[in-house]
Amino acid sequence: MNIFVTGTDTNVGKTVVSTWICHQMKVAYWKPIQTGSDSDSKTVKKLSPNILTSDEIYRLKLPLSPYDAANCEKINIDIGEILKKMPNNAVVEGAGGILVPITKNFRMIDLAEKMNAKVLIVAQSKLGFLNHIFLTVEALQSRTIPIVGIVLNGKIDEFLIETVEQFSGEKILKILPYSQNIRKIIATETVPREIQNIFS
Repeated sequence: MNIFVTGTDTNVGKTVVSTWICHQMKVAYWKPIQTGSDSDSKTVKKLSPNILTSDEIYRLKLPLSPYDAANCEKINIDIGEILKKMPNNAVVEGAGGILVPITKNFRMIDLAEKMNAKVLIVAQSKLGFLNHIFLTVEALQSRTIPIVGIVLNGKIDEFLIETVEQFSGEKILKILPYSQNIRKIIATETVPREIQNIFS
């Protein structure tokens, strides 16, 4: 079984959360599609060198959705090729949010569904995050794609935890604190049992 990590927005901490799970659970990391000049796989390796990572199937230069970046670079993304090389017992990190387009008729939500993965939603505690969480949850629930839960990055008031869980119907599994020492968070914060059970 794989966990598919999706974000409610860009730069909400998907890669840190993915690294944290991989480091603690001793499972592999895979980002099948990378856009932009950064490499999340290299970031994972830098934060935790012992994590097994697989090469991206597509490395696209422009910091756009996979669909737009591929079109600009005249590259055809083959979904079959991605699925053929899918690892098992791994954390798979999506590019952007769950409705980001990959090809003309295929989005991240379709990839998660085809992988038969359970989806972990990563959000950052900031203005607008409630709406982003609810939209992400609703999209997944409309396909009956199983959701592991939600991981939040940053401080959050107790009443907002209740609001998220009440209106989404999903549990906040963990709130990771802001810290300059990301390696310490990865090494010391306990992975929730709901995530542990997937890899046990």
